[in-house]
Amino acid sequence: MKKDIRFESKLLSVAIASLFSLALPAVAQDAGKPAGIPWGPVVAYPEVDLGFKSDDNIYSQHSSRSRSSSNIFVVAPKIKLEAKDGPHVYDVGYKVENGSHSFSSTDNYTDQALSANAAWKFSGRSGLKLGAEYMLGHDARGSVPGVGHNAPDEYHQTSLNALYGYGADGAQGRFEVEAGWISKRFDNFRFDAASNPDNTKRDRDDTKLGGTFFWRIAPKTQLVLLVAQTNYDYKASSFAGWTTLDSTDRKYQAGVTWEATANTTGIFKVGTVRKNFSDAARNDFSQSGWEGAVKWSPLTYSNFDFVSSRLPSESTVAGASRDTRHGATWNHVWSSQFSTALSYNLTESTYEYSATDTRPASGSQKDKTSALGLKLNYKWTRIVKLGVGYDRTDKTSSNFVGTDPGYKKNIYSIFLNAAI
Repeated sequence: MKKDIRFESKLLSVAIASLFSLALPAVAQDAGKPAGIPWGPVVAYPEVDLGFKSDDNIYSQHSSRSRSSSNIFVVAPKIKLEAKDGPHVYDVGYKVENGSHSFSSTDNYTDQALSANAAWKFSGRSGLKLGAEYMLGHDARGSVPGVGHNAPDEYHQTSLNALYGYGADGAQGRFEVEAGWISKRFDNFRFDAASNPDNTKRDRDDTKLGGTFFWRIAPKTQLVLLVAQTNYDYKASSFAGWTTLDSTDRKYQAGVTWEATANTTGIFKVGTVRKNFSDAARNDFSQSGWEGAVKWSPLTYSNFDFVSSRLPSESTVAGASRDTRHGATWNHVWSSQFSTALSYNLTESTYEYSATDTRPASGSQKDKTSALGLKLNYKWTRIVKLGVGYDRTDKTSSNFVGTDPGYKKNIYSIFLNAAI
């Protein structure tokens, strides 16, 4: 599927001009969050992001290989239409992101997404949320391990999700049931030069079903029990030299969630994660796993977000990897106009190969990726925010002789956000 860049450029120009024509009269209003534009029973929330980035390694190449740098100009307008009917809320959103590279026009992209959501509250005890999204996206060159094409990989993706909850907020017990479906199809490089499936091997449908039970043990503390299953259905049929990546993940976790206890809120769950492949040549595994997120607010104007997890992840080179992630972010408001965000994330991945893969023995490849980020934000007016940022990524791999030996990259950015 070829995207019409000329049409999208016109759309971007119209969207940006419309937004700022609406925004200019509102600059003189009192400071506050964007209030939206009333339109009968609907409120419109237009927004636009402008960004300029300088990337010193756009293809994520190792230092032993030729590396390319590029400036990237990003324009991303979006709009959300929201309507309320008593306790029920409905919204529709559309966004476009256009990126232009100075080094190579081949890497230019235009992504789009159309979404719709509905949230019903049937009573004080039960509610239902439904969501759907259709998007046109891309994977930048060098961003996906084991994939090396001479242009970005384009795809279209459809997703549906539903969440039903029963139990009042202050009840002793309550439960949630969640279901989701994602269908992803690649639009280019579907076959290689020998007419074998290439990106076609990455087409898949994900189906998720899970339930979570909450039991209150204190006014602001609840025990959590979770059971969830995700099926990964790869659409390419088996062929010589390839084994299917179809698999099923199952999670069994128990934990605790708390709110505003000693200036912290958070959730932590620990348990067992199992992955079973349909192909007997691939190695099933079971491991202990956890998921946690904590917000600590020692001051009203300063907080820290901590995340940690150990879960399996889908891999284009090995079928699966065991990923352990740790991250921390410090958000600080220095004044009514100036704020900063400093973050650090570390991911360690151990890959699981099949007996037929022309790769190292299962479990022998281990990758480590560290990411450091800094953002300085300035609130210029009620609707306009400016900022600068710096991001550094450093990846190392034990599989240096393979296709993904690791890389380093630095990205410097300037950005503007305008929202009504």
